[in-house]
Amino acid sequence: MADESILKYFLMFDFDIEILQDNDLISVNFAKYVANKTVLVCPGINNMHYPTLDYYNYVHGLLDSYKLDEVLLINHTDDVFFHMHIGSHFPEFTTVTDRKQNYIKELKQNKQMQSSQSELATKWAFQQLLRHGKEQGFWDQPLSDQWKHFLRKKDAIKAILQAKSAANTPRSQTAKVLQKLHKTQEASDIYNLTAINWLKVSEEGLTLLRELGPLVYYFNLYKNAELESLLPPIDKKLP
Repeated sequence: MADESILKYFLMFDFDIEILQDNDLISVNFAKYVANKTVLVCPGINNMHYPTLDYYNYVHGLLDSYKLDEVLLINHTDDVFFHMHIGSHFPEFTTVTDRKQNYIKELKQNKQMQSSQSELATKWAFQQLLRHGKEQGFWDQPLSDQWKHFLRKKDAIKAILQAKSAANTPRSQTAKVLQKLHKTQEASDIYNLTAINWLKVSEEGLTLLRELGPLVYYFNLYKNAELESLLPPIDKKLP
């Protein structure tokens, strides 16, 4: 989570973005749009992949369980289909286009990221919680050495090994598949969703990635207990 005491830059958000309203892209000032809201900003990347859609299901569930005004899914390309694709799956998300990449540019500076802006715009998965325009929390996925970081997430690995497979794969088999994926990481490169060589991933590996993808690909963001602890729960008790 972000430590405000060590941040060297202040997030201003004083730039225009486009949001989809009534099937039209409307230009609005980002700072003014989030000024009086609690919003969760996530990048709209790898949207065609099942692990991402399953991860979005989790994010979507936050709107039902917590006092969260909006989830902003922000895309840094001219891909208009992005809005339609996300809207067909998650109509409650607010889809955002940032053609000039002002948001990712500001975030890169704020988080002192060394990766290029283009790489961050297409590969960097994160969650930024904003309350009245100020950051309350930030979490992200590593852009390199993903396996090393993943193997440190004992809770994620435990959840994978305990998960009930739709194909009723024995837990011992799941462990073996994980081991094999790890051993062949250079050939399969499973963490590069945009260029993964599916031919080099075994059938068992593909099944595992399809069924448990969010736990593998979004291990810092999926079922994020820190994020949820910062969101007031919705009182669903009947009067």
